[in-house]
Amino acid sequence: MNLDHYQFFQSLEPKSLEKVRSEAKKIALGVGTFLYFQGDVTPGILFLNKGVVKVFLHADEIGKGEITLYYITPGEQCLVNTLSTVSQMPATATAIVDESIEGWLVPAETIRWLIDNSPAYRNFKLSFCSERLSQIMHLVEELRFKRMDQRLLNWLYVQGRDTIQTTHEQIAQILGTSREVISRILKNLEKEGVVTIGRGWIRLSER
Repeated sequence: MNLDHYQFFQSLEPKSLEKVRSEAKKIALGVGTFLYFQGDVTPGILFLNKGVVKVFLHADEIGKGEITLYYITPGEQCLVNTLSTVSQMPATATAIVDESIEGWLVPAETIRWLIDNSPAYRNFKLSFCSERLSQIMHLVEELRFKRMDQRLLNWLYVQGRDTIQTTHEQIAQILGTSREVISRILKNLEKEGVVTIGRGWIRLSER
């Protein structure tokens, strides 16, 4: 995939597309690489071609865990990255490479030029920000109103496969709770015949 294959770039004005082509920088980063930390000002917007990036909030106190906001997959954008780049304000979350990535970094100066000069880009950004904000509001609703066992089951089912390779600690970080709470809920679900638990994996018995 190259930049032209991103659907919204196909609607860009020729002058705008040429500017992006000439100023975007190709990047490739391995698992565990931090793209930016909470409090950083991001220097550009990532356009992802391959891999997965996790965006999360972390507690100020060590050991208090984290809450995953969302994952970025090829063709998607990061709201935190966008807002920090455009406004040059500190990022409100942290982003880390979850699966090795390849893509392009479009510098902040180029992004601001697009906002000023490209109606097509402005329309894309408004639509994208609205969609991503809706996802975050849904997460807030889950955190506020749903029981942890319901949230855990929801997360297991949306993975889209019967056997999920993960640990209790990883799930706890994603759902913003402790490993002990996740382990206790999983043991109860196993007794009810809903899941089977192994070392580093969980199998759904019922779909």
